[in-house]
Amino acid sequence: MVYYIRSKSYYRYALDLYKDLPNFKKDLSELQKKAQEIFKLGLKAIWALSYVTPPKKPPEFKELWNKTIESLDSNDISKLENIKNIIFSEKSNPEEVIESVKAFLEIVQRVLKPIL
Repeated sequence: MVYYIRSKSYYRYALDLYKDLPNFKKDLSELQKKAQEIFKLGLKAIWALSYVTPPKKPPEFKELWNKTIESLDSNDISKLENIKNIIFSEKSNPEEVIESVKAFLEIVQRVLKPIL
């Protein structure tokens, strides 16, 4: 059950950060930094479900990504890849980044629904 709590905590923290995301619209680099942090926390929320006891060191982004996509259906994987490209692209506009983060959190919520 501890991993459920850990997973919920990552998700709730990501939601809290998302609430403040529109405040960074004028500074694209800061907006992307916050969006990337939310993205990583959402991945951790899903990743945490596969570990009863957490590993000794925090996972690298690649491990988070790979473990997360293992547990998703193919439609969500393609959506996540598009979202990741927008959030990590230097050519995204602020509205697109915010909408992508919103869509991402909806996917995370759908995956975590049984424990929320």
